[in-house]
Amino acid sequence: MNNHRIHLSLLLCLLLCPAAPVFAAPAAKDKGEVVFPPPPDKPRLRLLRSIRSAMDLKGQKPGLLRKFLSALSGDDAESSVVVRPYGIWVRGDLIYLTDTEGQKVVVLDQKTAKVRTVEGTGSASLGSPVGVTADDAGNLYVSDTGDHTVKAFGPDGKLLWTSPGPGGADGMFKRPSGLGWTLAGELMVLDSGNGRIVALSKEGKSLRVFCKNMKDPFALPNPGNLWVEKDGAFLVSDPLLGRVHIFAADGKYISGFGELGDSAGYMARPRGVASDSDGNIYVADAMFNRVQLFNRKGQVLMYFGGPGQEPGQLALPAGIFIDASDKVYVVDSKNRRVQVFQYIKYPEEKTGSTEPAKEETPAKPSK
Repeated sequence: MNNHRIHLSLLLCLLLCPAAPVFAAPAAKDKGEVVFPPPPDKPRLRLLRSIRSAMDLKGQKPGLLRKFLSALSGDDAESSVVVRPYGIWVRGDLIYLTDTEGQKVVVLDQKTAKVRTVEGTGSASLGSPVGVTADDAGNLYVSDTGDHTVKAFGPDGKLLWTSPGPGGADGMFKRPSGLGWTLAGELMVLDSGNGRIVALSKEGKSLRVFCKNMKDPFALPNPGNLWVEKDGAFLVSDPLLGRVHIFAADGKYISGFGELGDSAGYMARPRGVASDSDGNIYVADAMFNRVQLFNRKGQVLMYFGGPGQEPGQLALPAGIFIDASDKVYVVDSKNRRVQVFQYIKYPEEKTGSTEPAKEETPAKPSK
C-alpha cells in the first residue's frame, strides 16, 4: 500500500471511528526512559528492561577487560541466551522461553541471575518447542511441533510424561501450540492442526475438548496462541484469519475481532495475545513488528514497537505474557531477547479508558 492510500485510510478511520482512539506509537525518551506513546500524550507503557544475555539478566554491561578476555577465549559476554525465542511464561522471578531453533527451553532467574536449559534426551528431546507453561510445583509443560506432542518435565528437568502423537484421536495432537490453565488446574493445549483446544490433567490424561467443529465466525482454522484470564475466559489468536477470539471459561463463544490487513487495527500475522488488569488486549504482529492494544470491543487503542534493534523496537515479536503487576513481557524473536514493559495506570481514569491522540503510519512489513 502506498503512502497516499495509507494516509487516506487513516483519515477515514479518524473521521468515521471516533470511538476507537489510536495513540501514536513511536518510542520517546521521557526523563531518560523509553515510553509509548510519545509526548504530549500520557505514557501508557514504559520500557523497564531488555534481556538478551546473561549480563543483561545481572543488570550489568561488560567492561573493556571482560570484553578483551571474552575475545581471547571466544566466549561472547554479550551473546544471546536464546537463538529464536517464541513462547513465554513467567512464574515469580522465573522467565521460561521456548527456543524453537535452539531446541530447548531457557529458564531465566531474575533473582539469582542464573540461566538453565531444559532440552530432554533421546526420544524425549525437544524438536521445535513452541508453547510453555509451569505449575506451582515447578513442573514444566512444553508443546513440541517437532513431533506433535506435549511434554512435561519436573523441576530437575527430567521427563515426567509425553503425549502420544501425531494424530486427531483422543489425547493426540497435530501441531500443538499455545498452553494455559483452566480455573480447575487443567492444562489447556491449542491443537492447531486439529482446530480445537484440549484439556489435559497434570499427568497427561485427556479430559475434554473445547471449540471443536465450530462454524464461522467462531471456527478456529489455525489457532496459534492462547491466553487465559483470571476469570477463566480465554483468548485465542488465529494468524490465518487475522483474528482474536474470546471464549468463556466453559468454551462458549463470547466475541471476537480483527481481520487481515495492513492498517492500524488490522492484523497481518498475529502471534502472542494477552490482557492486562484493565482488560485491554495485546496482540503481537510479527509482520509489522509491533504490538497493538485493543479494548474488549476490538477497537484499537494504540500500538507500540516498530521495526529495529533499539530499546523498545521489535523484530518478529512472538509470545506475550502479562503478570499480576501489569508487567508486559514481549518476546522479541529476531532480536533474540525479551523486552519488559510496565503498563501505566492513571487513578483518575475509568478502567480501561484512553485519551485520543494522533496516529502514525504503520511500519512496512518484514520480508
